[in-house]
Amino acid sequence: MALLESHKKLFHDECSRLMLVILGNIQKLDKNPTDLDTIESVVNLADVVRGDAKFLEYVELEQTAKMIVELFTGMKDIRKRQREFDAVKEHFGRLEKTFFLSLG
Repeated sequence: MALLESHKKLFHDECSRLMLVILGNIQKLDKNPTDLDTIESVVNLADVVRGDAKFLEYVELEQTAKMIVELFTGMKDIRKRQREFDAVKEHFGRLEKTFFLSLG
């Protein structure tokens, strides 16, 4: 049991760190919506967060990370899907704030 808890702590810490990076990258995309490196980074990091969230059994975060991956994959300009981008950005920001309290 202690091993599982230590793994959960590691996954939680990694997920927390990656969520902050994703939020920073999303803010970069607000300023430069065609930055392909940042878009690719968001996709890759969200995919890792999705796996971490699945391990932690945090379904809402897993689903949101999946939405981010689906939204950004293949995008070259986020303005083409601005409404979805804004909704995911807002929702992910709220999740990030509550995630730090979720492991307790």
